[in-house]
Amino acid sequence: MHCAIQKAEALDGAHLMQVLWHDGAESLYPAIWLRDNCPCSDCYLDSAKARKLLIEALDVNICMEDLTFDRKKVYITWPDEHYSEFEADWLKKRCFSQQARAKLQRELFLPECQHWGSELQLPTLDFEDVLKNDEHAYKWLSSLKKVGIVRLTGASHKRGEVLKLGKRIGFLYLTFYGHTWQVQDKIDANNVAYTTGKLSFHTDYPALHHPPGV
Repeated sequence: MHCAIQKAEALDGAHLMQVLWHDGAESLYPAIWLRDNCPCSDCYLDSAKARKLLIEALDVNICMEDLTFDRKKVYITWPDEHYSEFEADWLKKRCFSQQARAKLQRELFLPECQHWGSELQLPTLDFEDVLKNDEHAYKWLSSLKKVGIVRLTGASHKRGEVLKLGKRIGFLYLTFYGHTWQVQDKIDANNVAYTTGKLSFHTDYPALHHPPGV
């Protein structure tokens, strides 16, 4: 993202900053939000990507004492002479407009979904590729998010394959079954899963508060 500032000015008694961008868009930022998100070394620990400014030190009625800008940055001086610089790209990415927020949500949460019909083709990936290649792992997860099901081929029949797959993306959740559960044919099975018959597509325990998922 390479954004250019056309104009920046203080509004509402310097409690609000308006930025006009070269692409014609407009953004508004509350002064208190800007002060709370000051990126200077006194207010922000870059190595931890975390704020250092204590909420008790934040004046909720704060306004900007002085505001200047160029194409790439906004420069703000606060009433206590604290000084903040905000890069154009950083500000544009955090625009509060409904359009910008909807765009960010689409990028972060991948809301697109594919509804199943007779034309459904199951996304298929190689098991070992998913384990060893980040691009294939991302394709697996994004396809699972969009379609709801992905077929992985090439896994061995030995125990531990599902365990490896789970550890590929995070920590396994411990349940009363353990970390994993071996599904196999049993005499006098108390569940159809423990027979040699085929199973239809299903989700286990959908009535639980936290059903299994990714």
